Amino acid sequence: MLFGLKNAPYEFSRMVAQLLEACEDFAVPYLDGIAVFSVMFQEHIKHLETVLQRIQQAGLTIKPSKCKFAQSQVQYLGHTVGQGCRMPSELKIEAVKNFPTPRTKTDIRAFLGLAGYYSHYIPMFSTIAAPLTDVLKGKCRKGVVHWKEDCEKAFNSLKQALASKPVLHSPDYNRQFILQTDASDNGIGVVLSQVTEDDKEHPIVYLSRKFSDVEKRIVVFSAFLALLRKVSKREGDMTVPSWPLCSRLAIPLEPRHGSELFRWD
Repeated sequence: MLFGLKNAPYEFSRMVAQLLEACEDFAVPYLDGIAVFSVMFQEHIKHLETVLQRIQQAGLTIKPSKCKFAQSQVQYLGHTVGQGCRMPSELKIEAVKNFPTPRTKTDIRAFLGLAGYYSHYIPMFSTIAAPLTDVLKGKCRKGVVHWKEDCEKAFNSLKQALASKPVLHSPDYNRQFILQTDASDNGIGVVLSQVTEDDKEHPIVYLSRKFSDVEKRIVVFSAFLALLRKVSKREGDMTVPSWPLCSRLAIPLEPRHGSELFRWD
């Protein structure tokens, strides 16, 4: 495919997706990258053979020097993935840690774009980042910002959260899921987790949302329910089927404002 065509990435992605349509259980394509994952080594060999045969049958080629086979961990789309876990890549963590103090709105957007890519690793990300997103309000998109103490605190908190090298576990659909919530005047968040073979509770994903000025006037529980509805539909890499679910609520249960809930969502 010719370089420079506006629709080239879309068409190439669509072609690869169709090529691997029957391999969805063990192969994930993204543009010209394909991640093949398996539980057992012999199973992995069969999966690799299937993918390579499909590539060959389509008349495509791969460059061996750009391939890695039979790895326990791989770098994929800014994540280190393997052995049932994923974490931000070391290079991205260093990029966040070394990010200079923003001076303009453009700088803040760049930082939030970098850190926000890993928001699923950070509890209450949206609430922590609120002072930074608030600074972006207004018509001027590129002006110098008044860097206040709460901005510095939010900036450092997000840096520290990623510097701690957080780890998320892959879901096991045969185990009970634990859904925990947290809320404040400014936002709400949930964490989905599971207790695994080591009898320890491990996070699977963190989700959060900052309230708008209008949403702040809605009862927190209504906002919480709306967020749960969003989770139950689909959010990021998480689909909620008929799971055994243990819910730990950090906000009071008050069955009211049902109509508000659906308007808010």
